[in-house]
Amino acid sequence: MKRRLLLAAPLVAAPALLAPGFAAAQAWPARPVTLIVPFAAGGNVDTVARLVAAELTRRLGQSVVVENAPGAGGTIGTERAARAAPDGHTLLVGVESPFTISPFVTPGAVRYDPLRDFAPVGMIASLPLTLVGRNDLPAPDFSELVRVARMSADGLTYATSGTGTSLHLFGELIAQRSGARLEHVPYRIAAQIPTDLLAGRLDLAVLTVTTTAPLIRDGRIRGYAVSSAAPHPGIPAVPPLARFPGFEGFEMLAWQGLFGPAQLDPAIIRRLSEELAGMLADDGFRQRLDAVGMTPWTRTPAQLTAVVRGDLDRYREVVRAGNIRAE
Repeated sequence: MKRRLLLAAPLVAAPALLAPGFAAAQAWPARPVTLIVPFAAGGNVDTVARLVAAELTRRLGQSVVVENAPGAGGTIGTERAARAAPDGHTLLVGVESPFTISPFVTPGAVRYDPLRDFAPVGMIASLPLTLVGRNDLPAPDFSELVRVARMSADGLTYATSGTGTSLHLFGELIAQRSGARLEHVPYRIAAQIPTDLLAGRLDLAVLTVTTTAPLIRDGRIRGYAVSSAAPHPGIPAVPPLARFPGFEGFEMLAWQGLFGPAQLDPAIIRRLSEELAGMLADDGFRQRLDAVGMTPWTRTPAQLTAVVRGDLDRYREVVRAGNIRAE
């Protein structure tokens, strides 16, 4: 009888070893959850974060409060999330720029590791970029544009919202792969770019599809390429860059994902990931994302990690080849 009891003891103890983590996950969230947005209020990232916060509040039965922590291209708020307690009460809307571009463009300002210091939960949404130009350029399509830019003594100018942004790297990548002579013109006020393009003060611009689609549809500017693998429904006539020689299989997206600090309880990650997948499958929520120009992009934690890793590999090489440093 004694031997039988001793053999049974480990079977009783095993569930007890799992109890603390299980109990912690069951009790979460015990108080309001802070959702850090590493940019100022009113922008695209902030808008999406507030949609997510409202839906998570409903699903979790606990308030999810957006906290804007702007500065240094999103690195300040991103670092703050990395340093937060991994108890599930501080989350982050992570964006491709501070995660996968800033480590190379402004390495001195990045005091976190995008792979080691965060627990990925899932992707929220993505947004393609567009290469557009003024209507009087002597290039009706992308292939001809490359030819014109190669032959031009001074090259063609292209504007973006700043050095080291995903928009800038899209333009730089086009120049590197095609041999086109493109001169980057960074703007501090992005809203001024379409005005200057329409006035003929610029040749080209790289902007998000939400900005360019209305102008392309109205025939006020010419769309040369979109960075998504397939045509965007808002501008179906603009071809994906992937259709052109040298860009086969190409896709480059601005994205927003949900992250927690490293060491976040796997049970909490699983719950958040399931809730995020549920909201992205909801037609009403998808329509709200679509209304602000974002495309729902469901990815598991492992798939989100793969996106981050892939972007890091791509942007490291583009920044090195272009010798890009933020001003």
